Amino acid sequence: MRPNNKTSINKHILKYGLIYGCIWLSYRAIIYLFFDSLTTPKKWIIEGSIIDLFLYIGGVTYAIYLFKKKNNSYLKFLDALKIGIVMGIFTFIFNKIWELLYINIINPEYLNNILERSKETKMLKNPELPAKEIDQITSRTRDKFDFYMDLFGLLFYVTLCSFIASLAGAIMHKKKKL
Repeated sequence: MRPNNKTSINKHILKYGLIYGCIWLSYRAIIYLFFDSLTTPKKWIIEGSIIDLFLYIGGVTYAIYLFKKKNNSYLKFLDALKIGIVMGIFTFIFNKIWELLYINIINPEYLNNILERSKETKMLKNPELPAKEIDQITSRTRDKFDFYMDLFGLLFYVTLCSFIASLAGAIMHKKKKL
């Protein structure tokens, strides 16, 4: 039988998704404060990856565990998967917020430097093209790049969090008593 005082999964996901997103935003800010960079430097890549993985696994698993606990130890696998998918979306949103904050406020020259290098490369490869046409090509390339990176990021975060949630959900899943 299903428990009578079932916790609303939507409220739970929203609450813990926002908390999880704020943790990611804080983590990215700490990375910036320590390394003055958007991501961990190459010499710390293993340690940074371990911390990232810990945050993914810990955050999603903890949200599923709390949902199960608040739901009288009852957990459907589909609920765990829903939590994972939405946690992935929140991770994407808060990482995008950090990226926009970094690019527009903290280091506005970051994107200009990248675009300038791209423009110089195009000018060296095609010296006969006018500067205006190179600017248009660079702008279109940036728009496509942003779209594909956002799409890849969203798919990556949703897939990873869903995978973690499916493992955690399979382990914590409680079957109905017949």
